Amino acid sequence: MRIWPVCIPCIYDARAREILESSLKPDEKIYALTYLHRFLSTASIHASTIGLASEAFRQVKGLIRNPDPYRDYKDRSNKYVEEKILPLVKENLRGTEGYERFRKLVIAAININVLDPGVPGYGELDVFLNDNLGLDQTAIAYRLLEEAENIVYILDNAGEALIDLLFVEELARRNKEITVIAKSMPYQNDVTVDEAIELGFPRFARVLGTGSDSGGLLPGEFTDTVLKALKECDVAIAKGMAAYESMVEWSVPCRVIHIFMAKCMPVATSVGVKVREGVVMVRSPEVER
Repeated sequence: MRIWPVCIPCIYDARAREILESSLKPDEKIYALTYLHRFLSTASIHASTIGLASEAFRQVKGLIRNPDPYRDYKDRSNKYVEEKILPLVKENLRGTEGYERFRKLVIAAININVLDPGVPGYGELDVFLNDNLGLDQTAIAYRLLEEAENIVYILDNAGEALIDLLFVEELARRNKEITVIAKSMPYQNDVTVDEAIELGFPRFARVLGTGSDSGGLLPGEFTDTVLKALKECDVAIAKGMAAYESMVEWSVPCRVIHIFMAKCMPVATSVGVKVREGVVMVRSPEVER
């Protein structure tokens, strides 16, 4: 997805906060902030939102000498969801089956997506278990998943990954062959492939790393193995805004179910919803060609 003017200060604010909260000395922070400003000032008007955010994060990781600045935040997010949110979700799912159960899982997966320090106003450890979908194609998505045998599930943030684990477990219970994809190296608070393994995803799925720390599946930023998995699957579930922003830039070789909360005006406008509304969007290569 191409950047909007508001994307530049948004990316700067997120990356500057990482510098300010780092263990650098004050003069080192000043240098890092001015370096970041110079880097973003060279951005092309044709730049990708996720491409620019990913490269800026790489710059910051080097500047603050920390390959995983959100390590503690991810741990706290996982603990919070495990202790406070999972019991609520499991209780909400009790006694449900079929489409009703699927839709409740989708709503939970969208609302837990608020755990995102990379977007202003979405860093708090909170969750809104409301049914507020601006674009609701859950019925189509459910039918596609019922018919599918081979499913790819693309992970997003830590914390919410525990809800994704419930989702994947449910798919496995329906005898689906599942491949889970996570970042190979840290990007913000997104779950990495090693963390996905620690959380227990291998019990229900094959787990692949993207091969990079890119915020989304941009061309040239993921392995041939990941591309092969996408080509061979019947449908892919792509969690989070970054997955949407990156995957709209290329002809994805499979049907994709995008599940996320629209957290900013550019993405909300692109999808046709309001900011803070949930999105369940089905994209098909047959239609987009």
